[in-house]
Amino acid sequence: MLMDEQTLLFEIAKSKLPDRQRLSDILGELLDIGADSAYRRIRGETELSFSELIKICTRFNLSMDEILNLKSNRGIVFQYEPTEFPDQDSYISQLQHMLKVLTALRSAADAEMVYVARSIPLYHLLPHPQLAFLNLYAWNSALNPSDGASFEHFCSRLDQKRIISLYRQLHRACMLVPSKEIWNVQTVGATLRALEYYVEAGLVEKKDTALHLLEQLGGLVDSVGNYANQGLKGDDRQTSFWMYNCSVDLDKNTVLIKKGKQLTYYIRFNTMNFLQTENDIVCHAAQKLNADLMAKSTLISGNSAARKRHRFFQTAKHKIEESVEKIQSGAGN
Repeated sequence: MLMDEQTLLFEIAKSKLPDRQRLSDILGELLDIGADSAYRRIRGETELSFSELIKICTRFNLSMDEILNLKSNRGIVFQYEPTEFPDQDSYISQLQHMLKVLTALRSAADAEMVYVARSIPLYHLLPHPQLAFLNLYAWNSALNPSDGASFEHFCSRLDQKRIISLYRQLHRACMLVPSKEIWNVQTVGATLRALEYYVEAGLVEKKDTALHLLEQLGGLVDSVGNYANQGLKGDDRQTSFWMYNCSVDLDKNTVLIKKGKQLTYYIRFNTMNFLQTENDIVCHAAQKLNADLMAKSTLISGNSAARKRHRFFQTAKHKIEESVEKIQSGAGN
């Protein structure tokens, strides 16, 4: 086996392992070899035998055709670790992994996150736990349509103390990483449409619950508006924040993370899960796409964009007020 293909094989195998597992440990057990022998194979110093190759491909559900296609840039490796409710431990592990990534990211001098926000970026929801729970509820509804629980009942089943504690840590970490965010008029509307649907379907049982969620959404819009006004975010307003109002439809939620020369691209999948890749071709294509979207957008952060910023956030607040009036005038408790 060629060493370039062997190196790629192990990169793919590693991407399929949870953070807590080491490839060298799996390889040692699988091939019945010591740690030093495992590391020599991973580093490409010892060539894999045919029987070893078969065992590794079987263990990680890979084929040599797949490796060769990836080597020729006809295929892309994405990492995907599904997290499904009602397994709260799995969800908490996902939050802990996100915190680990952000903690490492904020230590980089030139770190940056670029969001394409078809819906509100998760970290803005975190200071408003019930709004974050509504996002979680939508995810659970998509994964488990037979559940049928109301939003209130769903929240009562959550380990709120642990989850909210992680929400706070994640929010603080995100506040320390410079970000560029591309929104449009539909970004806030996505949350409003979901909430109105759940109210009409009787899945948000209490009018007071819906009104509280709308109050939190109004507070979120005010907070983001303040960040945009100053071009800075965080309690001490020391972290750069650029915000754009895009004139074209945003068809998906993505995050492009830059840490030094390393790029990582995340595409939101199934409401809360993400597909992740560090493939240079994909990441640089995403970087170009983001630049193109910004060129089609209006910068609404900083001192020079006051009028356009005011119009954008007033439109969002007006939509929230319309939802409040609609729910207040409707039947309910």
